[in-house]
Amino acid sequence: MKGELPMHPEEVTVKLFQVLPKRTKDVLDQRFGLGKNPKRMTLDAIGQKYGITRERVRQIEFDGLNRIRKSGAFDEMKPVFAALEKYFDDNGGTLKENMALENLAPHPKHANHVYFLLALHSNFARLHENDFLHDRWTHGKDSEERADKVLKNAVEALRKVGTPVPERQLYEVMASSAQSVLGGAVANNVLNNWLSLSKLISKNYFGEWGLIEFSSIKPRGMKDLSHMVLSKKGEPMHFSEVAAGIGKLIGRAVHVQTVHNELIKDPRFVLVGRGLYALKEWGYEPGVVRDVISNLLKGGALTKEKIIETVSAKRFVKPNTILINLENKKHFKKLSDGRYSVR
Repeated sequence: MKGELPMHPEEVTVKLFQVLPKRTKDVLDQRFGLGKNPKRMTLDAIGQKYGITRERVRQIEFDGLNRIRKSGAFDEMKPVFAALEKYFDDNGGTLKENMALENLAPHPKHANHVYFLLALHSNFARLHENDFLHDRWTHGKDSEERADKVLKNAVEALRKVGTPVPERQLYEVMASSAQSVLGGAVANNVLNNWLSLSKLISKNYFGEWGLIEFSSIKPRGMKDLSHMVLSKKGEPMHFSEVAAGIGKLIGRAVHVQTVHNELIKDPRFVLVGRGLYALKEWGYEPGVVRDVISNLLKGGALTKEKIIETVSAKRFVKPNTILINLENKKHFKKLSDGRYSVR
């Protein structure tokens, strides 16, 4: 959700910097990327530029920020900081860094000015990414802890589901998690902001949501992509069709033979016809036509017609192919009543 400050963030920093000596201003410009170079420089890089230690640069930065905080200019900017606080409070208190900067900056080139204002105001805290959450800014007591608990609860709920869910169901999971953790309803914009914090919950190529540990959410290589394409189709596909489907998903052509090679090696896929593959989870048995007949007849002798009907549902082959296999006397025998059984 876009936010609007009562004063342009660049104008705010210009006014605040008027209370600083030139070198301090230059150091802060470089530390926060507020000048012509938008890249935020490290303490070491700035120290090398001025021929001073990184600790001295840190002291200059610290002194500059304190000078601003104690200045009359800072007091004049209270409405700006109040607007920042309100934006955070309205959106759950904790926001993913790039989302907060994008929504609060009138233009991407002004994002560093918003970053500076957040760093300047002691009521905001920046938290580095970890294994579960992205870089984020937080405002308000326990706001980060609340977001973290809701997300962890949602992750466990999605793990129990075990498969991708549509966006509507995802927000039902998030809302239920918030209700369970916080004891009350939470607005969708807050759930959306908290959701963006998570490194564990993501969306796949089809707009479905789940955990990145699911291969159907974060596919690892051609095998998982093939599984996604076949799952979405819901019926057997030729390996060239699978390759074309993968190409549409990832936005670039893939080698058909590479896809075929992966399908052959992965036990999740079953060859059910000439170049046709199905998913084993659909009930298809691995093996050639002879294997399918053998498994079928283990349950008892059957007529030729019943064998052709049943095998045809499991393999996309001509009836004559089934008959040729059935006449293999090494593996099958014809009984006196015309039915067939395994030897």
